[in-house]
Amino acid sequence: MEATTNSKKNKRKFKQTKQLIRLALNDGWTQNEIKDACRVQQSIVSGWNSGSKQGTEQQLKPLLEIYGHKLRRNSFRVYWNIVPETNSKNFYKVEGKVILSQAFFDARRVKSQLLKKIPQLKIVIHHQGNNKFRVVYQSRLMFQNTNAELESTVEDAIWGAVVSEQFSLSELLTAIDTFSETTLAKYPSDANTLPFIVRQALLNHGFGIDGVVEFPAIW
Repeated sequence: MEATTNSKKNKRKFKQTKQLIRLALNDGWTQNEIKDACRVQQSIVSGWNSGSKQGTEQQLKPLLEIYGHKLRRNSFRVYWNIVPETNSKNFYKVEGKVILSQAFFDARRVKSQLLKKIPQLKIVIHHQGNNKFRVVYQSRLMFQNTNAELESTVEDAIWGAVVSEQFSLSELLTAIDTFSETTLAKYPSDANTLPFIVRQALLNHGFGIDGVVEFPAIW
């Protein structure tokens, strides 16, 4: 099982290949030096630089070890929460590409019309490199004296956030499935569909997932 997971990881295309190559070139590397470090042909490096080709994480590992943190740093979101007892504010900067941002609400039909309530919960999943993920669990901020929702034109300003520990891919799926079964129990539609939505998002971003039956095309 571990060997299969590592094989999928090694073959996964790195979508920020062009940006990574540009970081190296701007830092003084030549295409020939990149070719030698990544053990590929010159034409491959030219394709990476032009954006016509994407390298795998395994091929680009020498460059990712040097410049990966810069790519992750360039992609981040800021979150916050308010501690009700003290009204103190905490702020968080979470780096890594957003894999999924999903809000939840209780959908109900009244006289055949689907009514959607204001979303009260939300999750955001960040990929932080090296097959590690972090989940931001969010809930709507409320005014204590009126229980009215805080409003803002900035989406993340209306959500209080709790940032998880780092998860491996398998740990992430377990955490999301548990969240669906427990916290989302009062939102049955979301509770049933979130495991699918998360796996779909991961597959769309190139991650291999155990338990998914694949039917590959023959070109």
